[in-house]
Amino acid sequence: MNTRIVATMLSPVVVCAALVARADAPSFAAVPAQSSLSFAATQQGEKFTGVFRDFDTHVAYAPGQLPSSHIDATIRMKSLDSKNQERDTALVGSDWFDAAKFPTATFRATTLRATATGAVGDADLTIKGKTKRIEFPFTWRAEGGKMVLDARVTIDRLDFGVGTGDWSDETIAGHKVDVIVHLVLAPAGASASPPTAAAPATRKP
Repeated sequence: MNTRIVATMLSPVVVCAALVARADAPSFAAVPAQSSLSFAATQQGEKFTGVFRDFDTHVAYAPGQLPSSHIDATIRMKSLDSKNQERDTALVGSDWFDAAKFPTATFRATTLRATATGAVGDADLTIKGKTKRIEFPFTWRAEGGKMVLDARVTIDRLDFGVGTGDWSDETIAGHKVDVIVHLVLAPAGASASPPTAAAPATRKP
């Protein structure tokens, strides 16, 4: 067969393959009533837990489309709830999160990669105006027609200047804090084709 004819026949196939390779990862919006952002910490050696009740998430992800995948979140610090009013007032105060000056914390993972143990995001976490790069390992699964993202990471609060003065003493409040993420995600947008940018999802009280 003539080489030019073969090339002409294959051209549409090559173009289609290139378009698929460049396709954006599908976007998802969190289902607020089923999603949560919580933390576990210690106070004078005793464990306590809390949640942030107001946060926005933007997720675009597919294991085969990592270059265009990302996970973003904005957390409103005054929505903190550890079921102890006195402690919550202290935590949003100037010694801790200083929510009056820094009302939000942000998380942005634009580099997602596959590892032998699962998916990992290289993320910039900003709390109280300080940014630190962290590894964000997470699981991703289909469940009941939706996607579920689960993650648990441990951070050092002192890296972000959270808990200053006497509060920096680990016997008073532990330095390590576990952050637990549970997102139930539905495809964003009404059309059958995934949108090119992730739609916001807000978790309200």
